[in-house]
Amino acid sequence: MKLNSLFAFLLLLFSTTLIASEYTVVLDSANAAYAKGDYTKAIKLYDNVIAKGEVAPELYFNLGNAFYKLNNIGFAILNYEKAKKLSPDDEDINVNLKLANQKTEDKIEAAPQLFLTTWKNALVNILSEKAWSELCIFSVVMALILFAIYIFTSIRVWKQIGFFGGSFLVLFSISIFFVAKHKAESTLNSGMAIITAPTVTVSGSPNEKGTKLFILHEGTKVTVTEEDGNWTEIQIVNGNVGWVPTHTISPI
Repeated sequence: MKLNSLFAFLLLLFSTTLIASEYTVVLDSANAAYAKGDYTKAIKLYDNVIAKGEVAPELYFNLGNAFYKLNNIGFAILNYEKAKKLSPDDEDINVNLKLANQKTEDKIEAAPQLFLTTWKNALVNILSEKAWSELCIFSVVMALILFAIYIFTSIRVWKQIGFFGGSFLVLFSISIFFVAKHKAESTLNSGMAIITAPTVTVSGSPNEKGTKLFILHEGTKVTVTEEDGNWTEIQIVNGNVGWVPTHTISPI
């Protein structure tokens, strides 16, 4: 039994090492192809790595760069957005995403929002999900320390500091927890997508016979609101809604 377990462990270790080695080889080949200017080959190799389950902001960033070099702005923005989703504070990702967005044809003004909605979104986006979580944990630890001071000290001033400070940090931690939760949910379930077809005509209904409403171009960011067969209802930042063929957009 022990020999079988040892054999299984060694087999698992060997398989893991082999997969990691294969991943490194393909990634190195992709980077080499990119450095030589063979962006089409680099895209294929980066896609192969991602298809095998490897997810990292650097991968999507490099893939976005390769698409950008080929002037494929739609897929460049798509992959920069995927990279930003994993690493929202990365300066290189944000700079390249901004440059790519400047090349899009559709310049759509966002619809005005209620003050409270704008304030809430601004607050949530101050920090990343990870940073909010770390702040929440830090607040909990500090609250425990202050309550420990309240319990174990006999000095009146320190007892007051421990009790009121600990109570405040508990309430603060609860608030931060819900902010972090909201940030995580909005990041993972944003329903955002990118127009990746060169152009798409937005229809008033999920079929070819629907009223033609307006035209969008590659790189435009939209919100998915509903799906119906091979059609997807989208909303753009100015509030306009319509249907597009599903294959013309790619989820972030």
